[in-house]
Amino acid sequence: MTTRFFAAPRRLGPLLLGALLVAGGAGCQTYRQQTSQFSQYARSGSLTEAVADINRQAEAHRGSKDEIIWRLEQGATLRMAGLADLSLVPHPLRAPDPAPAGEAATVPLTPLTPDDVHALYLRQSNAAFDRAEERIDDYERQARVKVGSELGAIFTNQASLPYRGYAYDKVMLDTYKALNDLHLGRRDAARVDLNRALQRQRDAVAENARRIAETQDAARQARNGGLQGAGGQSAVYDPDRALTDPRTAAGLQAALDASLAHLQPYGDYVNPFSVLLDGLFFTALGENGSDWERGRKSFERVAGMVPENPYVRADLALARAVAEGQSAGDLTYVIFETGTGPWRDEVRIDIPTFVVSSRLAYVGASFPRLEFNDDHIGTLAIRAAGQSFSTATVASMDSVVANDFKNEWPAIVTRTILTTATKAVAQATLQKQLNDHNDALGSLLGAVGATLVNMGTTIADTRTWTTLPKEFQYARLATPPDRRLTLTAGAQSRTISLEPGSINVVYVKSMSSASPLLVAQFVLK
Repeated sequence: MTTRFFAAPRRLGPLLLGALLVAGGAGCQTYRQQTSQFSQYARSGSLTEAVADINRQAEAHRGSKDEIIWRLEQGATLRMAGLADLSLVPHPLRAPDPAPAGEAATVPLTPLTPDDVHALYLRQSNAAFDRAEERIDDYERQARVKVGSELGAIFTNQASLPYRGYAYDKVMLDTYKALNDLHLGRRDAARVDLNRALQRQRDAVAENARRIAETQDAARQARNGGLQGAGGQSAVYDPDRALTDPRTAAGLQAALDASLAHLQPYGDYVNPFSVLLDGLFFTALGENGSDWERGRKSFERVAGMVPENPYVRADLALARAVAEGQSAGDLTYVIFETGTGPWRDEVRIDIPTFVVSSRLAYVGASFPRLEFNDDHIGTLAIRAAGQSFSTATVASMDSVVANDFKNEWPAIVTRTILTTATKAVAQATLQKQLNDHNDALGSLLGAVGATLVNMGTTIADTRTWTTLPKEFQYARLATPPDRRLTLTAGAQSRTISLEPGSINVVYVKSMSSASPLLVAQFVLK
């Protein structure tokens, strides 16, 4: 009796380990679940609550593997606060100047002016984006010198890896920073931001090639017996063979087709709105022939991607004229961000294991899939000097994100299959160890525990920047003599007076059909 009493815990050691893993895995939530409250605040226009929630979350994730994604959300949310009416956001107070030496401070806190409040939020937005960019740059430097940096999640799931940012994240991060700097009148800083955005698009091709090479190396190792189970046992697994399985292939193709439903031929890692802003900046604020040529080339690129947009064609003609020394004249641009971009959900697809008994021929794996949000205002109407205009789409972020997803999909599939196969090897090894002890109860509990571990750690990586818009649209018009515009979106209407300037930009954002319009403006020239 005594011997058996102490032997049972030793036999059930792997089971207890499995129970611990279940305890850790059971608490896992998808990113969409983690951000559900924040997203509700943001999409409904409850910016006071959204700002408070995202600031708390971003600080809670400081230094964590998920800090980048939370800083991106924070930067975008604070930017929205910088565009909003003061009635929609917390109104900071100005601290008094320090009292002279020997005197007590008696001046109370006073409200900031509206311009000061907007500038404060835009600076805070850039601070959040700067923090995200700092972490992104650190990961990129590590990736250049550390081979296999993304393969550490084989025994858990891809969501356990640090979030390094997708290509479109990096481009939009610098694009938003440029917009913030233009709002703040910091044109030299905006030039730097736009240069970085352009370089991010160029670097994305090399980054994708590195990711593919790492994934291919992991697949090659698995084919050569590189999968390791409990106790150090190795197994051979061919992910390419799994991809030819009809049951698996059909599920994967359905998930990919759904994710690419909004795909448009923009080109790899290109954001037409970022390119448009580049063209506008260097055409309007160019200092020499090189700048004006860059503006012309950027508008040419956008015209090639969205040839149906009449405003882009007009801007291309303008850029060519400016490059030849002509004046741009008095123009007003109305930029409209509408809706929210896609989120990542997870879909369960069975894959063949080839490494366990026939009773476990298939095992469930979780893959990401893009889902799209159609709750948005379709267009913004503009009335000026008795004329009517409507914004036209220049960039579908659904398409930008889907294109990035398409390029990453082969690596996602291979890594997820290898992760799932590795856990199947561990599960089969654990089951064999328990069976070898001829302990029916331990074998049963071990099988249940291992299955629960697999369920607890089979979670797709659904982290994605949720506060991006669904579309960027814009319109351009000759600045009306009375410098007044009436903007109408759905049932909402706003009349604004343009600030003095030869080239004005009015920026309008709407998160959903029910959210309030956020309207701000800056003078480009």
